[in-house]
Amino acid sequence: MKLSIIANPVAGRGRAYKSIRRYIDQWEYPGWEVDLQTTRSRDHAGQLARELLSSPPDLLVICGGDGTINEVASQISDPPFPIAIIPAGTANVIARELGLPLNPVRALKIGLKRVRRNIDLGILGPGSRRRFLFVAGIGFDAYVVSQVNEKLKSKVGIAAYAVAIVRCLLTYSFPEFNVIAEGGSYTATSCLAANGRRYGGGLLFCPDADMCDGSFDILVMQGRRRCALAWFLLKAWLQIPGKNEWVHRFRAHALRIEGPSDVCVQADGELVGGLPLEINLARSTFPLVVP
Repeated sequence: MKLSIIANPVAGRGRAYKSIRRYIDQWEYPGWEVDLQTTRSRDHAGQLARELLSSPPDLLVICGGDGTINEVASQISDPPFPIAIIPAGTANVIARELGLPLNPVRALKIGLKRVRRNIDLGILGPGSRRRFLFVAGIGFDAYVVSQVNEKLKSKVGIAAYAVAIVRCLLTYSFPEFNVIAEGGSYTATSCLAANGRRYGGGLLFCPDADMCDGSFDILVMQGRRRCALAWFLLKAWLQIPGKNEWVHRFRAHALRIEGPSDVCVQADGELVGGLPLEINLARSTFPLVVP
């Protein structure tokens, strides 16, 4: 059987990649033919995944962070082979959501068992190929992503996001935009379309979200409340989903978001553009290997 591995050699300072290379050098599965390819730039993982469609492997393993996995899902949203994950990034939200071990070799061994779960994919539009697996964010949280210092991130990991949050709480102007969903609309300064419970840094915003339930859990926040938002984020870090009159939660299959073009948008922790934006759902379309 054919095993293809696409690895981001710099994710997580390359620790997972080096571990997998050593394990392949002592490969103990004679029934598997291994092909390891490494990425060289942003979006290269998606390009490598598309090239596999002409001769599909029995299993594709992605060794990288959430951004690397997002690149692949954005390029082949309905792959003809199961996809396993070796978590190698900073937050590894998708791996944690699926209950995968963070140890690279253990994660690879789970992948080889090919127990698959077809998860929902978010679709960003109009005219975009971008998909997302666990969250799309508009407004404050996307602005935080844009302000993360990459050099600091490479040194201290997830703590770099905490530094960016504090800075953005002091400086963000909270421009308003409109969120239009089935049955209603909201004026918002931040919005999440969640496909999973987890968020980067262990924050809990949407406790009932499920990657396979066929709908998004939407979180809308209103107004310019810097101190209240700081308290809300602290409670989310403590696994307490905050409830306030300026916070709205509901479920939807599709959203339309209209507002200033300079309002930031992120998907799975990667900046993807601005407004206007449409978000739709492709149900049970992406086959991920789970424990």
